[in-house]
Amino acid sequence: MMSLNKIYLFSTILSAFRTCGGVQPFSVSKILELKEHLDDSGISSFYNEHSEIAVDEYSDVQELYLEQRLDHFASRPDVEPFSFSQRYFYTDRFIHDTAKNLRGARGNSQNESSSFNSGDKPVRTYALICVGGEGPSLDKSVLTNSVHCSGDMLETAKILYNERHANVHLFALEHRYYGKSYPSFGDGISPVVNENLVYLSSRQALADLAHFVEYVRDDYDIADNVPFVTFGGSYPGMLAAWSRLKYPHLIAAAVSNSAPIEVILDFTEYKNVVAKDLSNTIVGGSQQCLDIVEEGHKEIADTLQNGGEEGIESVASLFNLCDGADSLRDKKSLRAFLGDGVVFLDVQSNDPSCDDELCNISKFCDFVTEESVRFGSTPMNVLGKLSKKMSSGECKDISWEAMISFLSSPEAIAEGTRSWLWQTCTEVGFYQTCEVGSACPYGKGFHNIDADMEICERAFGINESLVRENVNDTLNYYGGWSIQGSKILATNGDIDPWSAMSYSNSGRHESDGNELDSYWSIGASHHFWTHEMKDTDGLGVMATRSFIYNWVLSVLDEESGLNFDSSSVSTNDILSME
Repeated sequence: MMSLNKIYLFSTILSAFRTCGGVQPFSVSKILELKEHLDDSGISSFYNEHSEIAVDEYSDVQELYLEQRLDHFASRPDVEPFSFSQRYFYTDRFIHDTAKNLRGARGNSQNESSSFNSGDKPVRTYALICVGGEGPSLDKSVLTNSVHCSGDMLETAKILYNERHANVHLFALEHRYYGKSYPSFGDGISPVVNENLVYLSSRQALADLAHFVEYVRDDYDIADNVPFVTFGGSYPGMLAAWSRLKYPHLIAAAVSNSAPIEVILDFTEYKNVVAKDLSNTIVGGSQQCLDIVEEGHKEIADTLQNGGEEGIESVASLFNLCDGADSLRDKKSLRAFLGDGVVFLDVQSNDPSCDDELCNISKFCDFVTEESVRFGSTPMNVLGKLSKKMSSGECKDISWEAMISFLSSPEAIAEGTRSWLWQTCTEVGFYQTCEVGSACPYGKGFHNIDADMEICERAFGINESLVRENVNDTLNYYGGWSIQGSKILATNGDIDPWSAMSYSNSGRHESDGNELDSYWSIGASHHFWTHEMKDTDGLGVMATRSFIYNWVLSVLDEESGLNFDSSSVSTNDILSME
C-alpha cells in the first residue's frame, strides 16, 4: 500500500466532480490516495472524515430513504434488482410551530390557502431541494452547514421563513451511484462493474428527482400548489437546470450555480482560464507568476527532450520522483507529468481567506515570484522547490499504469471515482487537455484527447467514437447553451475554469431569443457563494447571494406582481436590497 505522502499531486487528464466542493480536476495522486482509505467493505472511510459536526447542529435533520426504480425507462423491467434505496435528508426547521402542530410529525403541511395566518396574509409554503451529485457521501450537514447549498438555499429559506413568515420544507437528495445510494446486485457483485453501471446517467438521476418530488408531496402532504425549487452547484447545478427543463410541471424554478451546461469533449478552455487566473491581480496573481509557471514547464520539457540521460536524472531528482528517472522514461507518465502541471494548484477552489500555506492563488504566486526574484532561481528550480514543499519532501508517484489499474477496478468505488469516470465517458466528457496553441500554462502538446480516450477504452471498453457520440447526444438532449428552459438562474464565478462552458459565458443571455437569467460573480471561484457565509466573504460573493435571494423571491412571489429584470440591477442595488 502506497504512503499518502508518496503520491504525486498533479492534475491529470480527467475531470472529476466532487460534492464537497464541486467540479474538481482529477489527479493521479488523489485517485491513488483513495486506496489508503478503503475499509473492508470497499467503501471509502474518507466519506466519514468530514462529518464531525456537533450533534446539536443537525439534530433537526432526518436521514431517510425511498425506493426508486433502477431503470425508469424500461416499460417492463425483467432483471433484478428492480429498485434501489436512495438516500435523502429532510428538516422542518423552517416550518412554523403552529403549522407543525397542525400537521404532526409528517403531513398536513399548510398550503397557500391555509387558515393559518401571519397577520392578515395566508402563510405560504415552499419546498427547496439541494440536488446531490458526484463525489463523497452526503451527510446531515448538507442541510445545516456545508459547501453544497448553505449560502444560497439555506439563506433563502431563512428569508422566506423570517421575513415572509413562510413555511419552507428543506430536502437534499443524494445522486444514484454515489455516497450510500448504490444499487445492490446479487452475489455481492460490485455496482461499479461495467454491466451494472448502465443504470447510471443524468437522465436516470433526473427521473429519480421527479419521482422524489411526487413521493414527498404525498408523504409530507405538501399541497399541489406548493412550488419546488432546485438548487445545485457544479454537476448538481447542471441537474438543477435540467430538472426545470425536463420536468417544468414539477419544478417551479432552479438555481444553477457554476454549471458547465455546454458539455464538451476536448475541454482545453479549462486550463486557458487557469492561465488567466494566475495572472489576475484581483485574486493575487500576476503576469510574472504566470510567466514563471509557463517558462518552468518549457525548461523542464527542453531538459527532458534535449538533456539526455543527465537531463532526465536531474528532473527526476528535482521533483523527487518515486521511481526516479525510470518514471520519466515511460512516455505516458511523462506526458501526464508535463501536460497536467508538475505542481498542482486547485485554482477553481480559490479561497482568498484560507489560512494554509500555498492554499490559494495569491499565496501560490507570492511564493514563486519571491523565490524567483529574491533567490534568483530559474523557473524550473522554482517549480521543483514548490513541488517538494507541497509534498512535504516525500517522493511523488507519477505512474500512469498504476492509475489506469485502479480506475479499471471495482476498488475505485471510493468517493464515486469510477461512477464519475463512467459519466464522463458516457455523457459529458470535459477532458482538460493542454494543446499546442492554447493558453495552457503547463506543457503544451503533452496532454491531448488521446490519453483520455485510452482511459475510457481500458476502464470501460468504450472507444473514442462512442465517447464522441455520447457527448454529442447529451448536448442535443439538453440543448447546452441553446437550452430552452425558463425560470432558471445561472450564476458563475469569473475565476472558475468551469465557467468557460457556463451559460453565463455563452452570450445567449444577450441575444434576442430564448434566454435565462444569468449573473457573474466577480472574483469568485467555483460556486463559492453556496458555501457557509463568513465575515471574510468578499463583496462579489455577497452580491451574488443577494441576487439569488431576490431572484428566487421574485419568482415565488405570485401576489406582489414584481417584474424582476435581472439585467438592470446593479451590484449596489443588490447590496442595498433587504
